Amino acid sequence: AVGVEHHALDAHVATARETFGLTSRDRVLTFASTSFDASLEQILPALSAGATVLVRPDEIWTPEELAAYVAAERVTVMELTPSYWTELVARLDTLAPRLASLRLLVTGGEALPADPLAHWFAHLPDVPVVNTYGPTETVISATAHTVASAPAARVPIGRPLGSRRAYVIDPLDEPVPAGVPGELVLGGPEMARGYLGRPALTAERFVPDPFGTPGGRLYRTGDVVRRLPDGETGVPRPQRR
Repeated sequence: AVGVEHHALDAHVATARETFGLTSRDRVLTFASTSFDASLEQILPALSAGATVLVRPDEIWTPEELAAYVAAERVTVMELTPSYWTELVARLDTLAPRLASLRLLVTGGEALPADPLAHWFAHLPDVPVVNTYGPTETVISATAHTVASAPAARVPIGRPLGSRRAYVIDPLDEPVPAGVPGELVLGGPEMARGYLGRPALTAERFVPDPFGTPGGRLYRTGDVVRRLPDGETGVPRPQRR
C-alpha cells in the first residue's frame, strides 16, 4: 500500500481544481471505481469548487448508456480511460448530440492514442481533452497536456502539475538533453510518504533530490521518456527499467 499524507492530497486537489477550471456551475461525473485513486481526483476537486458530483452506478455502462446519462444529467466534465474513450469516439456519429453539455474531457491511466482525436474534434470541436499521467506514488495525476485540436503525432504527457518537478535522467542519474531517452523522475511536495511497512522498497524508489532543496525527494517512475524541445514530456514507453 502507498501512504499519502493529507497535505500532499490537499495540494493536488487545489491543483486539479485549477487545472480543470472547476466551478460551482460544473456537474462532474465520477466514472472511476472508488477503489482506485483516480476517483479522488474526480470527487474532491469538484466538491472543493462547490460543483455537483455525479457518481456512476456499479454496473459497467456501454458508450450508449454513458451518453444517455451525460445528456440526462447535463454532465460538464468527465474523466475516462483512453480505452473506454476510444469506444465512445467510435460511436460519435450517433452519440455526439447527447454529449452537448460537455465542456471538458479528462483521460488518464493509459497512453492516449492520437488517431481518434480527429474524430472527437470533428464532432465536439469545443471540448478539449486533457491527457494526464501519474503513478499513485506522486498523488494521482502528476503531469497534464491539454489537446485542443487533432495532433499530428503522439500525445505527450505534458508538464508537471502544481509544485511538482519532472526530470529525465540517464543511468548515472544525470539529466539528459531534449530528445534523448531517459528515466522520468518526479519530485515536489505532492509525493507519497512511501510504501507502508516496506522501508527497503521506499528507499529504492524514493531517493534524495540532487536538483532541488535539501531534504527533497524524487520518485523513480521507471518509465522511459524523452524531453520534447518545448519542455513537455513525451509519451512513456511500455517497457520499464
